[in-house]
Amino acid sequence: MFEELCIVGTIIEFRSGHPCAKAIVRSIGRKEVVLGNLIDGVSQRIDRTTLEDTYRAAGLRFLAESHDLGQLTFIELPEAEQFETNRRYKYIKKLREREVVKVTKKNASAIIQEVANELGEKVPHWQTVRGWYANFTESENKLRGLFPKHRFKGCRQPKIHPKVIEIIRLSAARYYRTDQRSMATIFRSVEERVMEHNMNNPDLPLSAPTFRTVSLRVLDILHEKKQKARNGTNSFNAEMSTDSGVTTNRILERVEIDHTQLDIHVLDDERKTLIGRPHITALVDHYSHMVVGLQLSFEYPSYASVSMACLNAFLPKQEYLEFVGCESPWPAHGIPSLIVTDNGSEFWGKNFGAVAEELGSVFQYCPVRRPNYKSRVERFFGMVNSFVLDDLPGVVRKAGKHGDGYVAAHEAKLTFTELRRYLVSWITGVHHNTPIVGSPMTPNELWHESEECFPVPEEDEMDITPILMATDTRDLRRDGIHIHSTVYRSDILKDLYRRMGKVSVRIKYNPFDLGYILVLDELNKVFVKAESRDFAQLSGVSLYENKKIRSRAASESKSKLENPDLRRARVSLHKDREEAHSRNYRRKRQVTTSKAARSDQIGIPKINPKFDGTRVLVDSDIGEEDGDLPLDGWSND
Repeated sequence: MFEELCIVGTIIEFRSGHPCAKAIVRSIGRKEVVLGNLIDGVSQRIDRTTLEDTYRAAGLRFLAESHDLGQLTFIELPEAEQFETNRRYKYIKKLREREVVKVTKKNASAIIQEVANELGEKVPHWQTVRGWYANFTESENKLRGLFPKHRFKGCRQPKIHPKVIEIIRLSAARYYRTDQRSMATIFRSVEERVMEHNMNNPDLPLSAPTFRTVSLRVLDILHEKKQKARNGTNSFNAEMSTDSGVTTNRILERVEIDHTQLDIHVLDDERKTLIGRPHITALVDHYSHMVVGLQLSFEYPSYASVSMACLNAFLPKQEYLEFVGCESPWPAHGIPSLIVTDNGSEFWGKNFGAVAEELGSVFQYCPVRRPNYKSRVERFFGMVNSFVLDDLPGVVRKAGKHGDGYVAAHEAKLTFTELRRYLVSWITGVHHNTPIVGSPMTPNELWHESEECFPVPEEDEMDITPILMATDTRDLRRDGIHIHSTVYRSDILKDLYRRMGKVSVRIKYNPFDLGYILVLDELNKVFVKAESRDFAQLSGVSLYENKKIRSRAASESKSKLENPDLRRARVSLHKDREEAHSRNYRRKRQVTTSKAARSDQIGIPKINPKFDGTRVLVDSDIGEEDGDLPLDGWSND
């Protein structure tokens, strides 16, 4: 009996009040049981044998086995039971008015007859009324003593054969596997096992249970075990995790970053052809729930998209708001103390680690498959899908959530610029001015209140930009620096070569503009700018597009990648993109051209700072040699 009652979720009442009055069973091990005090929730461990001995000595009881009504009040009873309670009370009330202390047939029959006539019902037996009266008196004259106890009626023993129960139990093991077999399959398995038994035991045949009987018994286990067995432990942990449990006391103390592909198709701004679904990278402040910065483009999740989102987050937003066409204020800016990321490859490259060192921020990686550690940014993405995209044309619906004829790509009407303006306007005008769940304050109010106590200094774009650019090391040669299959040169580089000769130097480059690079002069701790020998061909060309150009040139069986070949390849790719858009424009059902949109750098702001060697780096460690750094994190191709 103890084994059947002592399961996770049942409540135990200790008669002595030790170790507590009432506790809920939290977990059960082989040697001990973990209980949770119902008053304060504190966990307590009790030896399983000791708990069982206490139960057998009547020192505790399980509320699930008691036949009382616990803490139910009259108002919590079903309507039918409330009516029955009132009916019984009318007999008790009349008996008390006539000063009947002990109910007998002689002194109570006439009164019972009178009440039954008033109610217009069959007269109850006087002994039944005597039982009601006794229960009412024992409950200290409270209505609780008259509550019906229909729920405790009936046979508590199973009505099916124990062998059938065993067959269902064995078959249920097949249901609780990650391959998620259907209940119908389990039911057929039970039927077949019963048939097999009857064939082997003709003298002791068993009746096959119904589908409902099998289903109820198979599903009659703990929800935790059910979810872990069917969906896996990680899935159940994610279900139980509501928040990271982290608390913050000011803005920029903890900022969470992540990216996702938006569930909406958009059109090209000029050609009005379908280009597909953009990606968004967002940074959300944990304390204020404010979106600190974002990047919306067709660049795949990479260090490049992360760096552009960080640049947007760290700097003031006035110029960006004017560029987007949004009039609402966006006060968020500044470098966070802690940046929380997932375990994507774009966050594990050496480039990202170098950024952490130079910014002075700490980067924290979430445990694998624990999205609740970035609850703010995950919730923000959910709100974007629910409140922003759901009512827009071209939104992508999940399977089974739309009609047979619905194709999201064919319903697209918004251009990329229109979607970006709409999204930024919603963030700054609605999201930042909506009270946070469980708080009367909005993200804007929390930000301004915290900024009064912890002022946030404005960062200089010319200081932040080189930090967020990709980092690499190359040899300084007499003719310049060789990288990206081209040579970068300038008169200042010649001066550096005269001083140092052939040495390894640290460089930074913008993956969306290979027309120039920045070279670190370690002696003077300044960056000097060098332009590509092929500046006319590479200015404004991204690393992604440059790889495509060279791949096309190589596919045309060119023995040497000379400039004329590169120009022809670039012109050929340009014609391909124009032809793709042209075909899309003519066809009734358009297809996405996301790669062409990525080549056109849709959504990528242009950055071309004028570095003249006057910006001195204050980080004394930036001159340390790291050896050759791979070009990782900038492209997923």
